[in-house]
Amino acid sequence: MYESREEVIEHIRDIRMIQKVIDTEILILIITAPNNRAFRDQLRRESYLNYPWSWTYKDNFDVRYAFVCGYTTNRTLLAEMSKEAMDEGDLLIGDFEDTYENLVYKTIWLLRYAVERYTFDYVFKVDDDTFINSQLLFDFLYKYIKPNYNDLNVGYYGGMIRHGSREVQREGQWGIQRWEFEPDILPPYHVGGAYILNHVAAKQLIDLNARHVMVAFRIEDAYVGALADRLGLKPRDIPKTYSKQYDRFCGDKGGRIFHRVAPSFQAKMIKNWTTLGYYCTQTKSLEQIIEDGEELLRKY
Repeated sequence: MYESREEVIEHIRDIRMIQKVIDTEILILIITAPNNRAFRDQLRRESYLNYPWSWTYKDNFDVRYAFVCGYTTNRTLLAEMSKEAMDEGDLLIGDFEDTYENLVYKTIWLLRYAVERYTFDYVFKVDDDTFINSQLLFDFLYKYIKPNYNDLNVGYYGGMIRHGSREVQREGQWGIQRWEFEPDILPPYHVGGAYILNHVAAKQLIDLNARHVMVAFRIEDAYVGALADRLGLKPRDIPKTYSKQYDRFCGDKGGRIFHRVAPSFQAKMIKNWTTLGYYCTQTKSLEQIIEDGEELLRKY
């Protein structure tokens, strides 16, 4: 059991000493916080991660997952986290303090870990309150994207693209200082609840970040988008991906990704979808769903 930050960092060094590279098709790395144990346990117990989905593209997929967080200065919580990491074997503790300001370093650490330790078709960066309909999403990725999955031009997928008309905020929680990012307009990017990179895109993003071509500003999803823009990597949309106000879109039985869904509700979503054909009882027409989605996008 780790008792200090130094011991946690020594553990991370030990992880990096491992030379074995693991081959998988899909790697799901889940952003979590030190005190989100209840979320992690629910996802382990009953969620999209372990439901026996019925795919149409192939009989089965090789899927690996892990939770990613930084260390905490709370010694009691740090000891609980390290015990969880050893007991469960799926919690990665990075060598950075887990704070909002360090979220960008958390994401870069996650992607570097992925490309150094795995070969994969796709790596998913998702939050621990993101729900994925693996049946619909995996079939979409492999039916429509797989023939070119190692092509940089089709390497950056997600939903709810923030388009380049968004002005950079200079003040407040999401403020980016001019010395961090000089342009007044951000390039388009995928919001951080869920986005997907193929192996070549993830590796090139990490390599570009290591060259320090720009300051790693705190808005991690926008920073990833800015790196992608430097590479000429355009964000591509996964249809039927929803962020925020889940209850407004849960009537869309074709929804592939939903952000901000409590893990405790995910088992119910799966049961509804597999038995009733929709995620929740608040069903809406497709026209209303599209109208609601367009209204929500206008607010960004």
